[in-house]
Amino acid sequence: MLDIPSISIVIAATSVVVGVIFAILQLRNAMKQRRTEILMNLYSKLGSTEFANALERIRTSEYTDYHEYVEKYGVAELFQVGSVFEGLGFLLHRKLVDKDLASIFSSSEMMACTWEKVEPMVENARKQLSQRKAGEYLPMLVWWEYIYNEVKNREQTLRAQQ
Repeated sequence: MLDIPSISIVIAATSVVVGVIFAILQLRNAMKQRRTEILMNLYSKLGSTEFANALERIRTSEYTDYHEYVEKYGVAELFQVGSVFEGLGFLLHRKLVDKDLASIFSSSEMMACTWEKVEPMVENARKQLSQRKAGEYLPMLVWWEYIYNEVKNREQTLRAQQ
């Protein structure tokens, strides 16, 4: 038969285990909520009229290099669009969103054609600003380039599976 000290030890051990399980469940729930908040913030930016207008101005702009773009259009729209895609690319890199969700949120076609439009300008700016060193990521729009490459790879994999 169990005596009172033995029963109290079993109860204490059980309450510790229950407490740990509860804490783990709470942490998991908090992480899901945080991810949802992050994605909804990005979604609100992606869905705004201001973002759509900036994206369209970038996609329809005519320029030959970074300096001409800055002279003609300034950097506000490029910064606005780039910062949203940079944020989404960084979240993808940190595995806070998966490729499927990133593709949906970035509307892969919209993000891809915009990146393809600005990539020569970005590469030109990187060279002009002496930021590129072989094998190193660059501070200038690196996460937008990253998400572009990841989403493209995902789409190629999906096409190959069909």
